Amino acid sequence: MNQGVLEINDCGLRVFTGTDEILESPGVAVVENRQILVGAAALMRARSHPTQVNSQFWRRLSLESLKSNNARCRHHADLAYCHLEEIAEHCDLPGEIVLAVPGNFTREQLALLLGIVKESPVNAVGLVDAATACIGSCAPRGVQLHVELQRHQSLVSRVAVHEQAVLDMAETVSDAGIQSFLDAWARVFTDAFIMQCRFDPLYSAEAEQQLYDMLPQWVGRAMRQGEVMAELDDRTAKVNLRQLQDASTPILSRVRALIDNLAEANSVVFVSHRWAEIPGGAQLAERIHLLPHNCVAQAVTRRWGEIHSDAGALRLVTALSAAPASEVAVQVNSAAEAAATHLLFGHRALAAQQPLFVSWKDGKLEVTATPPHHPAATVTNHAGRLALRVDAGARLMLNGEQIAAPVNLAAGDKIGAADIDDVITAISVEHYGA
Repeated sequence: MNQGVLEINDCGLRVFTGTDEILESPGVAVVENRQILVGAAALMRARSHPTQVNSQFWRRLSLESLKSNNARCRHHADLAYCHLEEIAEHCDLPGEIVLAVPGNFTREQLALLLGIVKESPVNAVGLVDAATACIGSCAPRGVQLHVELQRHQSLVSRVAVHEQAVLDMAETVSDAGIQSFLDAWARVFTDAFIMQCRFDPLYSAEAEQQLYDMLPQWVGRAMRQGEVMAELDDRTAKVNLRQLQDASTPILSRVRALIDNLAEANSVVFVSHRWAEIPGGAQLAERIHLLPHNCVAQAVTRRWGEIHSDAGALRLVTALSAAPASEVAVQVNSAAEAAATHLLFGHRALAAQQPLFVSWKDGKLEVTATPPHHPAATVTNHAGRLALRVDAGARLMLNGEQIAAPVNLAAGDKIGAADIDDVITAISVEHYGA
């Protein structure tokens, strides 16, 4: 019987067979009188049917009554059950599934979840705290943090790692989820369309839906290229990455405040893959490590024996064997005495007030202020610090080691590529005098 994982996160419930993701379904429902749409179908109608949307049913999982004319929607638990049924209809579920749950679920919510799952097509054989699983599989000894992005909030879990990884606490930052970021970015693009072509994307529910449908694609393009030409309803507006970073900063600042409150001096902050899609997400902490998208599935696969239960009543696993210290090797973005302010390339010191693009042509590195056809990486300035983001598929080196995750640049860091002699050096330029 094949094994897999169901990750409960209302940004998107994810199903894995082994370590392969086979489905992601957002935690959104549109409740009509005669039908309930859940997941991607609901997300595509959420803005055009705002009075019928419910995106809180996983966060507020309970038997609290809802006002609805649909007999299948009495409370949030009904919507959660509909979501699990929807997932089962759209993929071949593994025969045995471990549920990876967020640390902010209460005991009452966990009990209700297990009751819902028992009536659903999901054959659950284990229940584990997602943060503990991820941290335990790759973290060094000490007190570490795991930061997850949910639909309406961010979740910061503190895990103590010694011979075992043990969940210490989990706290949330309200109004700091993906929906808050989407709303902030929507305001940036709306202002740009109004200012540049006298077009208000919020003039109708249908246009607003199109705007929100395009946001992830536009933001991703801006993060790769430094700016994006957004097209909507035959209108075009330009938005640069700095505008999106500025819109994201108030939300990120509140998440950083909780991280600073829970972290210890040598804590590493492990962030989920979702933060790589947020402008400024790579600067959430001074010592940060970006987890792979299938981290929870990898962790459950390694510790299946500890998590799997033969008993009918599943218990929440919040303590797992930690990875041997000799096997732990994580790329940590460490703060240096001097943060980088410029890139030194040849005889030029380039200030990254606007995004700079790293590429190579004819065996030589190039640094330009305009996006090349095939950029290898983008260097951006966020709150006075330079961050390097490598494009997918680019084989770029930092200090002699290949990198893939976004990193902050410290003075002295050297950016290069295999078989290319050119080197770009991150430097700190200090100013003296009045």
